[in-house]
Amino acid sequence: MALLLVLFPRAWSKEGNPVDLIIGPEKPFPLSEVTTSFEPGKSYELSSLIELGLANNPQTRSSWFNALASSAQVGQAKAPYFPKLSLNAQGGYDKTWYPTQIGNLGVKTTEVVPELDLEYLLLDFGRRAADVRRTVALLDAANLGFSRNIQNTVYAIQQSYFAHTATLSQREAAKANLELSKTILGMVEAQVANGLGTKPDLDTAQKTLQQADYDLSTADRNVEVTLGNLRVAAGLPANAPLKVIPGGNLDTTKTTPYEALGTQVDKLIDQAILKRPDLAARQADIRASRAAVERSKADFMPKVSLQGSADSYTYSYTASVPGQQGTFNGSCIGYSGFVVMSWDLFDGFQRVEKVKQNQAEESQARANADTTRLQTTKDVWIAYNDFLNSKKKVSFADALVVSAQENFNSAQAAFNNQLLNITELISNQSALAAARFQQAGARADYLTSLAALSLAVGQFAPPAGTKVKPASL
Repeated sequence: MALLLVLFPRAWSKEGNPVDLIIGPEKPFPLSEVTTSFEPGKSYELSSLIELGLANNPQTRSSWFNALASSAQVGQAKAPYFPKLSLNAQGGYDKTWYPTQIGNLGVKTTEVVPELDLEYLLLDFGRRAADVRRTVALLDAANLGFSRNIQNTVYAIQQSYFAHTATLSQREAAKANLELSKTILGMVEAQVANGLGTKPDLDTAQKTLQQADYDLSTADRNVEVTLGNLRVAAGLPANAPLKVIPGGNLDTTKTTPYEALGTQVDKLIDQAILKRPDLAARQADIRASRAAVERSKADFMPKVSLQGSADSYTYSYTASVPGQQGTFNGSCIGYSGFVVMSWDLFDGFQRVEKVKQNQAEESQARANADTTRLQTTKDVWIAYNDFLNSKKKVSFADALVVSAQENFNSAQAAFNNQLLNITELISNQSALAAARFQQAGARADYLTSLAALSLAVGQFAPPAGTKVKPASL
């Protein structure tokens, strides 16, 4: 059974543009070509399940949209570097009366006044630069979070797949145990018919058959539950018609890259600190918090901007007094330009408190990074020891099955020769069934522990053809 793990780097550049994802040292692929949809008639093995899950898992899509939103925030932060141009226009009709010595003067006016306003921030003492640095750092954190979410999604699929494969093996063991129970019952019935067996022996064999049938029902239930878990991990409803191809034989004789390090778990911890996306995301949070502190301090400084406007006033009015009236038309153009300095001298200590808040948030971000670093060392330490232990369990379980099979064969031969009673035969049968169940579980635990160690370290090797863009994008 091949173990397939995936690591995908950032999906968006600091400028907010989509970039190629590198899934291997020399194998890029464009995001525009990445889509995967569920095919009910297709049988899925592990690598295709990973591809399906990355495209359909809603948590993966959520982190993708978060990266999109963070990319847009970078563009918003850069916008103040450009001038702001706006157009205001008004037009309408007005009728007004003014009292005069010869009577009321009536004025009817129709006017159209378009105005073009320009504002350009010339000097802000670091406000815009701090905003850009903060949003770029948040974009880095979002992209790194997206990478870690992909790793978690892949691990969830692997964990569910290995668990499902184990239950399939356990079901086959339960079926074999049921057939064996039927065979033993037939042997006991034959002995009873020949006067060589007793009624209690027959009852014992029948109860063993009933237990084996119950165990098979439990195994069938476990297969369906783990299949439902696998469907959900792949981003599908629990009742989706997903067909799964079980993995092949497990070869535990091969040495993994982790075992090549021997007991040097310190090297794995060092790798994890360097490669874990979630830890790198915490560092990006620190940079964002630091930029926010610098931004709040810049608010104590003035701002210098260029402001200008140009307008055109077009009018037509009619004025009338008793015995006299006239209509007049005209237009005029006005413009203005100023260099404006604005400086908030006192705001009730609002800026002071803002600086304190951002400094506290920066300290909190640093503490969160330390927490994640400690958790990373813990994850690797536990996963590495679980991995070493699980491989030993596989070797033990394999040897246990061989021993249990030999013991049962001997017990069966002795029972046929009336040298062993039914209780001892059934005891050997139960031991064989338990050994087969333990073997299936140990193999799944070994593969899962290897996946967990890869997740803890943050190091993945990509399965061929695996793609990452959600199908809805």
